[in-house]
Amino acid sequence: MSVGTREGNVPEARKKKTAARKPEAAVKVRQGSLGSIIRKARLERRMVLQDLADKAELSISFLSQVERDLLSPSVSALKRIADVLDIPAGSLMFGAETRKGGVGIGLVRGHSRKRVVFPDSRIEYEMLTPDLRRRMSVLWLKAPPHAESGPVFSHNGEDAVIVLKGRLEVEIGGVWHELSKGDSLYFDSELPHRWRNSSSSVAEVIWVSTPPSF
Repeated sequence: MSVGTREGNVPEARKKKTAARKPEAAVKVRQGSLGSIIRKARLERRMVLQDLADKAELSISFLSQVERDLLSPSVSALKRIADVLDIPAGSLMFGAETRKGGVGIGLVRGHSRKRVVFPDSRIEYEMLTPDLRRRMSVLWLKAPPHAESGPVFSHNGEDAVIVLKGRLEVEIGGVWHELSKGDSLYFDSELPHRWRNSSSSVAEVIWVSTPPSF
């Protein structure tokens, strides 16, 4: 799954150009925010912004705004950043807590669910599993009218979708499937997939992935 926001892709001509690197100025970031987590991980790996931009194929200006929490990346852009930093993308979104409680048991109270909202698209995710260190992830997706994911995405494992409210369209392997309230869909997540809400109402969906795809 991915969220359609600006990703600041680097033009081909730009990739071939080598720019002089300057020391980074101090940046004020909100502790615990997505931007601060990305910046901290990058600095721990002794990478300058140019390194991350080149390897993730994103523009420096875009990444700079992400680190300062001025822009929110799509999930697809977040995955590219996470891959370069060698961190699960879900750890950037929801944090990297270790398991709590008894082995094989995880209780998540409604008031304590981890929640992420992408301001640009107003797409919202709530994590229904305690963390992303299980064999599956269960997310509650709330997609506003006309929201859509980014480019098609694929990963190892299996996905299942259950529509709780509204309508959602899911493209799998080039074929679109329209789901309404009460409908469910299973697919091999190695098939390229994406989703969109073409309706004028909010769609609420439970999205299950095994193993966790974030």
